[in-house]
Amino acid sequence: MKVQELFSKAPSAANGAMRAATHSIHALPLATLATRLVSRPVLIAALVSEGVLCVLALAILRVADLKLLWNVSTWNITLGVLLTIPPLILNSLLWRASERRPHSIYARFSREVITPLCRHMPLPTAAVVAILSGVCEELFFRGALNYFLLKHAGATTALITTSVVFAAVHFIGNFRRYGRMIPLYSLMGAYLWIAHAATGSLASVAILHGLYNFIVIALVRRKLSNSQRIS
Repeated sequence: MKVQELFSKAPSAANGAMRAATHSIHALPLATLATRLVSRPVLIAALVSEGVLCVLALAILRVADLKLLWNVSTWNITLGVLLTIPPLILNSLLWRASERRPHSIYARFSREVITPLCRHMPLPTAAVVAILSGVCEELFFRGALNYFLLKHAGATTALITTSVVFAAVHFIGNFRRYGRMIPLYSLMGAYLWIAHAATGSLASVAILHGLYNFIVIALVRRKLSNSQRIS
């Protein structure tokens, strides 16, 4: 019996959901079930968290009467793609170093957070998450918050504040365990800030950010696939 039939024949939405879930557990291969169970919450979490950043960004822009400069052009899109190369190289070097130092904070974070997250995230879900992170996070950090600080506090304060806040937001609830990753994430935030300052285009950094995230997820999944540890 199909999941849709279960829902249509259930006496209520709650009972239908329960029957569908029970049927899925018995009918789906364990790997497929695990992928669906993990990827859906990740997608929902991304929609909620990135949505909050978008709302905050729009509120700041409205209150402070600021206008964003996306500056979408073929050249800026190309720059966004090319600018993914340096952080990807750094990521590759850090990943290789972590394999030689399995007790380092980067190795532990990769093993406990990045690898499990990527293992059960299908590429279509990864693409959606990458687009959301690229657009919404850049709208807030290099967009609204940055523009506000540039106007009222200057470039140095804007650079430092947006970079550190960008890093800290990624570790809310996990400062004690992974707080030592904040400097590395702040470095990425600074790179994104400099890229925006150099190009004058939010479109460039949104593409840079989203494409980088997607490529990293795809590379981790490929590595896991080669070692037969992927669902």
